[in-house]
Amino acid sequence: MTILLHIFYTNILPIFVVIGAGYTLARTLRLEAKPFSRLAFYVLAPCLTFVSLVQNRINGDELGRIVLFITLNTLAVGVITWLIARALRLNRPVESALLLSTIFVNCGNYGIPLNLFAFGESAQARAIVYLVVLATLSNTVGVYLAARGRASGRQALRNLIKVPLVYAVLLAGVVSISGVTVPEPVFKAIELIGSASVPVMLLILGMQLAQTSIARHLKITGLGTFIRLIVAPILAFGLAALLGLRGITRQTMIVEASTPTAVTSTILALEFDTRPDLVTSVVFLSTLLSPLTITAVIALVR
Repeated sequence: MTILLHIFYTNILPIFVVIGAGYTLARTLRLEAKPFSRLAFYVLAPCLTFVSLVQNRINGDELGRIVLFITLNTLAVGVITWLIARALRLNRPVESALLLSTIFVNCGNYGIPLNLFAFGESAQARAIVYLVVLATLSNTVGVYLAARGRASGRQALRNLIKVPLVYAVLLAGVVSISGVTVPEPVFKAIELIGSASVPVMLLILGMQLAQTSIARHLKITGLGTFIRLIVAPILAFGLAALLGLRGITRQTMIVEASTPTAVTSTILALEFDTRPDLVTSVVFLSTLLSPLTITAVIALVR
């Protein structure tokens, strides 16, 4: 119990203090999350991604295992959710909302700061890779799930090429492979901008939570939260063992896979009118309860 309290106090509580500040700002000053979210999406996060990947290089074999883990874990959670939805005979909109609520995790705003506090900068670099891979999936598979046939392949591709993180990863790869040295003033400027990502991401999450609530459908909300916070971590532990993940990579992947539902799931649900009330409810409840499960997960991976 002492270990769990220490993990919560040093790794989880600082995150929720900043999230609470963002929540309070949104409630009292009526601040909108969207301008801050766009700043983080287009400027801060790409700079953080570039610096982290250049400073903490990940070899090809490890990178391949990371991508495979994320893909298989997302698929496994999706299949289990789909089977449960079919067994409960949920209608198509509710089924889609449940899938959006369980397969896309908050590995950015929540996961990156969490891994940084828990395991350091090497974990942060791997958490960023998780974010990039999941962003690719959410802008392709996520669009399809939200629209269920109404989104064309061309639309999914357009969404993908708008993701700045992809270009930051490619640029970092070019720099690492070619051995080109980025001029120190330029690199320090990028690093300075990127360092603002973590606190801004947490403030944004708080602002976004201030705009969500728990809907009346507690059964589906509870089910989505259970899959996200209990079933997904169990799958992550098994898959990490199956793929032979070790050390910091194993720790980061399991913790990232155990984070609550991503707010981007709500955005997709709103865009395509796929029961956004249910999705936002799971976002809120899973985030609220996540300190209990994440604390246990961190203790186990250590």
